[in-house]
Amino acid sequence: MNLRHYFTHYSSLGGVQSIIATHLKYDEIAGMDPSLLAFFDPSENQEKHQKVSGLCWNGRTNINAARNGFKRNESGKSHDCCVYHDLWGLAFLADLDHCHHRIGAIHSHWPHLEYQLKQLDGFLDGVFCDSQALADIALKNIPSLTPDRAVHLPVPIKTCPHEYRTTRLPLIDRPLKLGFTGRVDHLQKRVERFIPLVNALEMKGIQYELEFLGDGTGRKYLEKAFHTRENITFHGKKLGAEYWKIMGEWDFVIYTSDFEGSPLAMQEAMNAGCLPIFPSIQCGGDLVVKEISEDLLYKPEDYQSIAYTLLDWQKRPPSFVGATRQKGIQISSEYAEDKYHVKFKKFLNHILNQPVISKHPIQARGRFWVDILPFAALKRYYPKGFFNYREK
Repeated sequence: MNLRHYFTHYSSLGGVQSIIATHLKYDEIAGMDPSLLAFFDPSENQEKHQKVSGLCWNGRTNINAARNGFKRNESGKSHDCCVYHDLWGLAFLADLDHCHHRIGAIHSHWPHLEYQLKQLDGFLDGVFCDSQALADIALKNIPSLTPDRAVHLPVPIKTCPHEYRTTRLPLIDRPLKLGFTGRVDHLQKRVERFIPLVNALEMKGIQYELEFLGDGTGRKYLEKAFHTRENITFHGKKLGAEYWKIMGEWDFVIYTSDFEGSPLAMQEAMNAGCLPIFPSIQCGGDLVVKEISEDLLYKPEDYQSIAYTLLDWQKRPPSFVGATRQKGIQISSEYAEDKYHVKFKKFLNHILNQPVISKHPIQARGRFWVDILPFAALKRYYPKGFFNYREK
């Protein structure tokens, strides 16, 4: 079976990209023929991964140019099924793809998601989501979908080798080892919030070391803000043993995000034995953290609350802290890549065996004045323009 994945990037290897990498590996093992078209990746990416090609889009590309490039690239191709990850491009590209079945993947609750979904009734045969909350939103806003066609598939994670799950010392009377792993970005991750968080920790006299594992647009900003603090480290992006060794020494992994799905990087940190401290933002991450300990959730931007939580956990018996870590490892292990793909394959087979409910062919998309705006301007001034669709 020919399975086509569509997304913005692959080479940057963020959370969604890691999910796609899992698909490219396990789809093939399951006997499928997977491929990925990464819209913003360079075309030479194909040399690094034979299943990946790119269209070289950038912030200066507009919807008109994107449609022309996509049409040329997909001309003469035919796909049994395609997956639009985070639904990116679906509204302005679907009438040009050559897919018999069309599936959406929703990996987080981004701004205007509900508005976007309402434009897409009749575009999709099914949707899989990183949390049940997202699946419920899809069902509510896409009337053509039934509960068996909009499902929660837990995000796939890599699991930590046992040798890197170090035995932590009791939390009392020593600096706490805190970390953040993932995209060090302002958008969504809101990493600039670590500045008032650090101030709150220091006001409470908490001794700590803070490490950032990952890269992104916010890294230089934070490095400048923290350049006088020797207890704050930026590792950049690490892979394999280096990645696990760093996280295997942390006590807590902390997030300050505006929105998430079920954060893949957080669950990998949990699998390395870290306790998560996460904002209560009504997403899949909330549900995962609640399973471990509800008091590890905090009201967004309440940095004093995080400080009090750390002080409280320092006082708890080492046996209790250790048992909670083990609970996190056990919960996150259920998200292992192979277990995820078994569930994905079951969902995919169900969709393929059901009647096609997506429109075929989708009527040619009409033109909008915003189609001439560069993506960078569209994203900043009128992001809803990415979701426009009407028939000619």
